[in-house]
Amino acid sequence: MGLTITRLPQTLGAVVDNLPEHIDEATAAALSEAWAENLVLFFPQARLDDERHIALGSVFGTLHATSPGLEDDHRDQTVFGPNGEILEIDARKDRANMWHTDVTFTETPPVGSLLSMKVCPERGGDTLWSNQYLAYETLSEPIRDLVDGLSAEHGRPPMTGVHTHPMVTTHPVTGRKALFVNRGWTTRIPGLSPLESRGLLDLLFAHAEKPEHTVRWSWQPGDAAMWDNRCTMHYAVNDYGDAERVLRRVTMYA
Repeated sequence: MGLTITRLPQTLGAVVDNLPEHIDEATAAALSEAWAENLVLFFPQARLDDERHIALGSVFGTLHATSPGLEDDHRDQTVFGPNGEILEIDARKDRANMWHTDVTFTETPPVGSLLSMKVCPERGGDTLWSNQYLAYETLSEPIRDLVDGLSAEHGRPPMTGVHTHPMVTTHPVTGRKALFVNRGWTTRIPGLSPLESRGLLDLLFAHAEKPEHTVRWSWQPGDAAMWDNRCTMHYAVNDYGDAERVLRRVTMYA
């Protein structure tokens, strides 16, 4: 059977079945088109070994296990692959249960990431993604006009560095505008008073995180998921107590 891509009924997400062992040009093109259209691709029971994980991620960018220059943040983490491209994420060390876009506190955040679930709880441990095209497009026109002209700071020193990014970005492939703020890393809007900055950010966070903008994936061991970091946020639900949850991730950069 050939590759099949089925769009989910939510505002983002598609399921990819029959992923071939080797990614040829036609498959890469089909996946790239589906990724641009659906923002998140799910690969149920893909059972990616390290070699296939690296090969699939490499279709979409240059791979790093962590953000370049931030490797020290992961000194207690385990990496795999010939060049350390794969980062292991163990819930005993790290639980990302806050809406966020990955490492937006760097000058050039990643294009996206590809997760492969190795061990997951019998119940709980889902991940949600939110469509930031839709978050921008469903703002009222006066608020859209306001945020179109603003930038925001991302980062939480001394844990991270700080970088400023436009609050609305244009996707280089689709040409669509996306809201680019997130509760995890966006801290203030230069040029506004602290009260104005906090009020506007709180409004945007609540709007961007609305359930109507999201898709939710219930993991099984062997599943994989890949998302576009430029137009989504994500949230790993922390509802599984002490159960084991282990994933491996490659992160793609332009």
